[in-house]
Amino acid sequence: MKEYQIQIKLVKYLKSKKLSKFRFFHVANQGIRSTKYKFLLSSMGLKGGCPDLILEFKGGHMVYVEIKAPKGVLSKSQKLWYNISSALKTPHYILKGEFNDLKNQIDSILTKHYKV
Repeated sequence: MKEYQIQIKLVKYLKSKKLSKFRFFHVANQGIRSTKYKFLLSSMGLKGGCPDLILEFKGGHMVYVEIKAPKGVLSKSQKLWYNISSALKTPHYILKGEFNDLKNQIDSILTKHYKV
């Protein structure tokens, strides 16, 4: 299964949780774009390496989640984002595997960070 397919299944799973005081979103940071459009997006604040999902919990607590298929590897910009997140003490998880593996990992993240 491709990475984007795993992510779609994971998003459906998160939506099914119907948790209050919790939201998540994806920054559309992938795809082929013209140089002019890339410059425009960069000027607007788009950053390379932005994680696949950003989770927001009660009290403004943010968590980054990068999704990788079983054979996926982090790009240089994703590694840099992870390192800066570590320096800022922003929780940043790299989930790797098939959907069922990721489902268990995301449940663990929710258990750790979701506070009612």
